Amino acid sequence: MAFKKLVVGAAALFFFLQAGRAVASVSNVYISQSGGGNGSSCSSPLAVSYFNTAGNWTSGTPTGTQIGPGTTVHLCGTFTSALTAQGSGASGSPITIFFESGAKISMGSCGSTGCINIASLSYVTIDGGANGIIEATNSGTGLGSSDSIGVYGRSGISHCEIKNLTINNLYVHTGASDNAAGNYYAIWLDGTNNLVHNNTIKDALAGIKVEAPSSGNSFYDNVIHNINWGIFESGSASVNSITNEKIYGNEVYDFANWDTTADTFHHDGLFLSGSSATTDLTHVDVYSNYVHGTSSSAVTCASASGSCLTAYIYINTDSNVRVFNNLLVANSGDTGPNNGWILMYADASDSLYNNTVIGGTVSGNSNCAVLDSGISFSFENNVLSNCNNLLWSNSATFATINYNVYQSSALSWRIGSSWYSTLAAWKSAVGGDASAQATTGSLNLDANFKPFSTSLAVGTGANLTSLGVTALDSDKSGIARPTSGTWDAGAYQVASTSAVNPPTALTAQAY
Repeated sequence: MAFKKLVVGAAALFFFLQAGRAVASVSNVYISQSGGGNGSSCSSPLAVSYFNTAGNWTSGTPTGTQIGPGTTVHLCGTFTSALTAQGSGASGSPITIFFESGAKISMGSCGSTGCINIASLSYVTIDGGANGIIEATNSGTGLGSSDSIGVYGRSGISHCEIKNLTINNLYVHTGASDNAAGNYYAIWLDGTNNLVHNNTIKDALAGIKVEAPSSGNSFYDNVIHNINWGIFESGSASVNSITNEKIYGNEVYDFANWDTTADTFHHDGLFLSGSSATTDLTHVDVYSNYVHGTSSSAVTCASASGSCLTAYIYINTDSNVRVFNNLLVANSGDTGPNNGWILMYADASDSLYNNTVIGGTVSGNSNCAVLDSGISFSFENNVLSNCNNLLWSNSATFATINYNVYQSSALSWRIGSSWYSTLAAWKSAVGGDASAQATTGSLNLDANFKPFSTSLAVGTGANLTSLGVTALDSDKSGIARPTSGTWDAGAYQVASTSAVNPPTALTAQAY
């Protein structure tokens, strides 16, 4: 009897293992450009045409080699045609498109609907894995001029995630006379509750282009360069068309390759723009980003007052946008954009806290920050350095302005068409900034723009814990700010200056 029980148990175990294999085959489908196998591995993949056929997808529980909620589609090798997803995943069971090691999509142009198309879908994850690449090989000045989109997510995607991709050469712009118009975006989307992070993007008109309506999306830890717009959120002329977004931890740099003599393109690192009203883009947090690098050529862009860059951070016709913990660093000698390294235009109830702006020179159009035609700004704990005008308020009003730190070899502030060259005169004219600090000497920052203990920025900022902004309660590098007592001004808390004492009582031993 014991033996029979053992046999029955073995049979049950065998059936369970077979069922486990069946479940595994449903969970993982492998595809390549030409296929030729059964989809069980990269050595036996299905063809890309299988992926692009709606009949091979299911909205329910997938069986066999169907693609549906919970399926991981593994990309193997090089693809030379686009992938168009045919269905959505489900909450807790997304469909994942995963790039195996060495996998890439390489096309002359990715076209108007993308090298990967997830339009109107939900719960889809695109994961570049260790080194997944999307690239255009024939799109740029003197090459093909058709639209080229890396990942296309229009028509309201939701709960999708795009991560770990390298997206290259959607349009390689190299000529001052190249005014080519087109949609050349690494990622183009609209929708709700999506995540775009840890991607590396090079050479595109926009790294990430976000359209209305959108809400609840987060864009973080991306590296974007050789770009006209790093991240561009474009609102429409309707209330709350873009709302409750987060843009943080991104590095955006180098814009001058998009210069044209006609100033066709207006470069911006992080660009948030409403359309016609201050309420159409609202409640967006922009924080802990690093924007730097070549802004523009004064020779090429002479007709644009010497710069084709509008700003490193440009935000207009919006309300309740919070900008904090950002580090903006111009190249030495760069005369700056037409406006300011930070430009806020026709905004309402926006806040700028603990930003560090390092301008390139005290000449030319170099304004560290320009607040233009907006109302009820909060401007506290910022460090503004090495600009012709440290802060220019043009028809702007303040809810609060205080505890800022200013540095330049020739101090200058501006209100409208009037300039002020002393801190006392500035405080009187602006009617605030009572606890501000200013110096014509050094700010005493280290090579990463963190303050040494001797910096004016140390201990001179307001404690903003009461605002209840969790991300602001730590600095750009994640160091917690004090819950009581003063904060440091700028993006960083004080750098450690303690030295390690050399060892003592050492003896030499000869062998």
